[in-house]
Amino acid sequence: MSSEQAMRGILQTRLLTLGWAEWTAFEGKGFADGREPNGTIPYQEVETRFASAVPIGLARTDMLGGTFQVRLMWPVAQVRASGIGAPNARAEAIKALFPRTWKQKTGGQTVKITRAPAITRGPPQGDRDVTIVRVRFADR
Repeated sequence: MSSEQAMRGILQTRLLTLGWAEWTAFEGKGFADGREPNGTIPYQEVETRFASAVPIGLARTDMLGGTFQVRLMWPVAQVRASGIGAPNARAEAIKALFPRTWKQKTGGQTVKITRAPAITRGPPQGDRDVTIVRVRFADR
């Protein structure tokens, strides 16, 4: 298993502690049971983007890092009827799950959060309101 695969696995496993495994689409995999959510079900799309290894300091040690992004796809009809409280609560729960002080080592691979997660609103996509949580991480 590559360092990227291990880091991705650590972050995804941590996210799933909040539930929603059946309504989480990981990059290139889709939903766990192959179903697509209907227009009344919120879901999340997860993507891990790795940056090139960055040389650090005089020792020229390379650091692998990137962004773990969760896009919360909420039905527009629910947001119009009830406001953005539910998507915001989910975004805040994800943010709290990955505080800047969080670090985990699994099977020789370390993942460390390098910045406080950022929550932004994205443009609507079809019948979905979009809230994005971005988590910056590195391997040390």
